[in-house]
Amino acid sequence: MVAPAKSRTDNAGKAVGTPADWTNFETLATANGEIPWSSLEVQKRNPMLPFFGNVKAFLFDSMTCVSLRPGPPPSTNSDQMKQETEEVYNYIKNPDRNQIKTVQFWADGVGTYTPPGHWDAVASEDFVKKNYSEVRWARNMALLNMALMDAGIVCWNTKYYYFNPRPTQMNPLIKTLTGIPNFPAYISGHSTFSGAAAAVLSYIVPENAEKYQAMAAEASLSRVIGGIHYRSDCSVGLEVGKNVGNYAVLRGQTDGAN
Repeated sequence: MVAPAKSRTDNAGKAVGTPADWTNFETLATANGEIPWSSLEVQKRNPMLPFFGNVKAFLFDSMTCVSLRPGPPPSTNSDQMKQETEEVYNYIKNPDRNQIKTVQFWADGVGTYTPPGHWDAVASEDFVKKNYSEVRWARNMALLNMALMDAGIVCWNTKYYYFNPRPTQMNPLIKTLTGIPNFPAYISGHSTFSGAAAAVLSYIVPENAEKYQAMAAEASLSRVIGGIHYRSDCSVGLEVGKNVGNYAVLRGQTDGAN
C-alpha cells in the first residue's frame, strides 16, 4: 500500500488553490512591473492546477525542484518580448502545410493522451523492437514516466512563479492553430516534457538518440508555430526538461539493472 500512502501526502490534493491564491499571482506580477497572465477564455476559467508545482517529485526533493526552476522570461516591457511576440505573429499569419501538419501532430490537447502519453507511444514503438522482458519494459517505462511527471512539476512551478502572459494576450491579432491553454506561458510544457523524454529515451535506446532529440525540437517548435508560445518559452523548456530527465538517467545508471 505504498502508492496510496504516497498519494495522500504528495500535495496533489492542494494543487487547485483558492481564489485568493489566484489573485495573489496577478498582484505579485503587477508589483514586479510585469503584465500578468490572464485567462482569455469566455467565460474566464480558473487557472489550471496553479500549485501542481508543489507536488512531491519522484526523482528529487522540493529544494532541487526549486533549483531546477530557470531564470525569468524576457520582461513583458522589453524589446526582446516585442521581438518574440512578432515572431509568433509572423508564423501564425500564413502557416504553410508542413507547419500546420507539425502543429497538429504535436498538439496533444484536451481529450488526447497529452504530451506524456505521446512520448509513451514513441517509447512503446521502439521498445517492442528490442524484445525487452516484461520486467525490463516496466523499468524503462518507470524511468520515462517518473521523468515526465517531475518535468510537469518543475514546469508548473515555473509557470506560476513568473505568471507570464501568452502571445495571444500580448497581441490579440495572434490566433492560435490549436486553442489557448488556460495557464501561463513560461515555460512551455510540451518543451519540458519533450526535453525530459528525449534525455531518458536517449539513455535507454542510445542508437536512437539523434531521432529523439530531433523529435523533441520539433515538438517544441510546434508551439511557436501554433501561436501558443514564445521562442524563449520553448528553448528554456527543452533545457529544463533535459535537466529533469538527467535525474532519471542517473537513477537508471545506479538501479542495478545494467
